[in-house]
Amino acid sequence: MKSDSEAALWFSQGYLHARDRFFQMEIARRLAAGRQAEVFGEVALDSDRKMRMLRIAASARRQAAMLTAGERRELEAYAAGVNSAILRFGKWIAPEIWLLGVEPQPWRIEDSLGVGLLMQLDLSWAMGEELQRAVELAHLGRDRAVELWGWSPRQARAWIPPGDGVKHSFRDHEPITAPMGGVGSNGWALAPERCVSGRPLLANDAHLGVRMPGTFYAIHLNGPQTHVAGASIAGFPGVVIGHTEGVAWGLTLSMLDDQDLFLLSLDDSGGRELVDGRWQPLRTVIENIDVRWQPDPVLVKIRLSVHGPLVREQRDESIALAWAALHGPSFLPAILRTDRANTVEEAAAAWEHVISPSMNLLAADTDGHILHQVVGRAPERARGAGRLPAPGGDSRWAWAGFRPMSANPRRLDPTDGFLASANHDVFGEGNYPERGRFPADFAPPWRYRRIRSALIARTDWTIDSCVDLQGDVLSGRAIAVLKQLRPDLEALGGPTAEELMAWDARMTVDSNAALLFSRLMIELGQAIGGDEAARDGLSQTPIGPEEVLLLLAGGLHEGWWDDVRTAEKEPQRMILDRVLERLDELDHGEQWGEVHQVVFEHPLAWIPRAGRLMGGSWNRGPFPVAGDNVTVNASYWSRRRPFAVTTIPAMRFVADVGNWDETVLMLPVGESGRPWSSHYSDQIQTWLQVGERRFPFSDEAVEASAVARLELVPGKGRDMLPGESR
Repeated sequence: MKSDSEAALWFSQGYLHARDRFFQMEIARRLAAGRQAEVFGEVALDSDRKMRMLRIAASARRQAAMLTAGERRELEAYAAGVNSAILRFGKWIAPEIWLLGVEPQPWRIEDSLGVGLLMQLDLSWAMGEELQRAVELAHLGRDRAVELWGWSPRQARAWIPPGDGVKHSFRDHEPITAPMGGVGSNGWALAPERCVSGRPLLANDAHLGVRMPGTFYAIHLNGPQTHVAGASIAGFPGVVIGHTEGVAWGLTLSMLDDQDLFLLSLDDSGGRELVDGRWQPLRTVIENIDVRWQPDPVLVKIRLSVHGPLVREQRDESIALAWAALHGPSFLPAILRTDRANTVEEAAAAWEHVISPSMNLLAADTDGHILHQVVGRAPERARGAGRLPAPGGDSRWAWAGFRPMSANPRRLDPTDGFLASANHDVFGEGNYPERGRFPADFAPPWRYRRIRSALIARTDWTIDSCVDLQGDVLSGRAIAVLKQLRPDLEALGGPTAEELMAWDARMTVDSNAALLFSRLMIELGQAIGGDEAARDGLSQTPIGPEEVLLLLAGGLHEGWWDDVRTAEKEPQRMILDRVLERLDELDHGEQWGEVHQVVFEHPLAWIPRAGRLMGGSWNRGPFPVAGDNVTVNASYWSRRRPFAVTTIPAMRFVADVGNWDETVLMLPVGESGRPWSSHYSDQIQTWLQVGERRFPFSDEAVEASAVARLELVPGKGRDMLPGESR
C-alpha cells in the first residue's frame, strides 16, 4: 500500500485487514471483550466470564486514555479503514458474518488495543506454570518437588512462601499445563563478516498456535514517514516483524515471568481481604453478559484486590492475579515507532517505555550493526520470584513497580559475529549480574544449541542457508537421551532398540525411529513417575522428557526408577526392558508423519450448529509435519493429544539487510481469510517444505511482481470483487 499521507496509509491497512480477515478480527475483539456469547450463545459463556475477570476490555479503555494525540490519530485512521470496509461490504464482509446472522459493528481504537492485549495473553503462560508447581508441591511434597524443579536449597528457601498456604490450597487440584507442550520462537542476526553478501542477515520464525486463517498477515506500507514491510496482525496497525529501508528486526519471547498469583484471606462476606493484619475492601465490578437465545443477561461479579483481579473466589482459597499487561501503556505505539526506525538503536529505543510483553528484539541495519535487546520491564519483587503463589496478605510479597529496560540484557556487535535467541536463558550468558532479578520459564536449550552450533561453524551464510536452518529437524534431546541409554539398549537388544541405535536423530516425516523415540519418552515418563502420581493423587506423571534425561544423567535421585507400589526395588534396566517390550508390541512400522500431523481448523468447526453447517469444509489438512517440540523447525505437541501438532512456525522471515527485494516471508496457510479466495490456503505446501516466497520492496520489484492493482479513492468506494486475486 502506497500513500501520500500517513493517515491514508493506516486507513488502507485497516481496510485491507477487514476485507481479507474481518471474521478473524471479529472473533478476536469479541474474545478480548468477553462478548462471544452474544454470537455463539451459552457455549461461549465460560470464555466470556474469564475475559471479563481478566479485565481485558477495561485495560483497553485505560490504555486508550494513555495514548498521545499522534498515537490516537494513527489508531483512529486504522479504525476508519476497517469501518470503510464494513460499510462497503456490510454483512457480506465475511461469509461467517452472514451465516451467523451478525450485524457488523463499527471498529473502535479500544478494539485494536483489546486485540493487542489478547496477543499478550497468548504469550503469557506463567500463571499456568505457577499453578503447575503449586499442585506438584502440594502433592509430591517439598523435597521431591524442589528436586524435580532443579532448585538449589538457597532458591527453595527464598522462593517457597512460608507456611502451608500453597499445600492446603492446591492439594485437591489437578495440574493445569501439560509438560510436553510449549510455545516459542527462533531468531538470529549475522554480522557482515559471516555473510556471503557482506551485509547482515536477519532471520526470525515465531511459534504460535495453529490457526485458520493464520496469525500473521503480510503487508508492505509506503508513506511519507513510514516505509515498512513484513508480518502484521489483523486488528491493529503496523508491522510486528519485518524491515524498513534501514533496519530489519525479529522478536522472540524472553520468557520472563510477568504473572504472579497471590493467596488471599477474605472475611465471611467475601468483600474484604486481610492485608498486613487489617481488613481492606475489595473493589467490586458488576457486568452483564448478553447470551444469544437467552432472554436475560448473565450477571458477573468481578472482585479486584490490591494485587489484581480474583481468578478464583472461595473464602478459604481465593486467588488474585498480578499481570504486567494490566499495567502501563499499550505496546502498539512501540510497533509503529519501530516501523519508522532506520537503525538498530532506533528499533530498540521504540520499546523503551513498554512494560509488556517482554521480548528478545534482534535487529540488523544497513550500517552493518547487529543488536540483541531484551525489551519489556520485569516486575520488581521484594520477596520471592513468582515461582509459586505468594501470601497476598503480606505486602512484602507484593510487586513494587517495574525494572527499567536499561536493566535488561543487551548485546551490540559481538566479536563472534552473531546473535541468537530461541527462548533460552539469555540472562545466564556472560554471568549477567542481575539474573536473579529476572525469574523466567525458559525453554529447553536444544533449539538454541543447534542454532548456535550452526551459526558459529560458517562464514558463508546466505538467505538460502538461513531458510535451511529454519527447516532443521535434528533433535539434540534425542541425541542426549540415546547417548545415556546406549549401554542399556545394546544389552537388551530387540527391534526397537536396534532401530533407535541406528537412527540419525532427525525428526523427518518418513522416519519410524522418530516415532519410536517419541513413544519412548511418553512410556518412560509414565513408567518412572506414574507410580508416584497414583500414590500422591495426581492424574498424570510429573516426569516429562527433560526430567527423563535429567534422571538418566544422574541429576535426579535414582529412587524415581523404583515402583513405589511394589515390594522389590526395580533398577533402571528393568524399567527400560519393560518399556522396550511394550514399544516392540506397539510398533507396526508407522512413520512419524503418519501420526505427527497438523490440521488447520476453521474457528466455526468447533462451534455447535455453525460447525455442522460449514466449518469442516473450510478446514485444511491433516498434513504430515517434520520436527517436534525441541527441533529448530518446531512443531509442538502435548501429552493431552499425543503427536497432534498444536503450535507451529506462524511465519518465517529472512532478510538480506539492504537487499530488501530478496526478503523471504512465508505464512503457513494463506493471506486471505475468505474460504473461496485463491489465497486462502495457497502457501501450505511451500510452508510444509520450508520453501521460500520472496516479498519485494522496491517500486520496480513491486511493479514487476504485481498481478492486480487496488486503488482506494476517498468517497468512491471502489474495490475488487471478493476473492479476486491482487
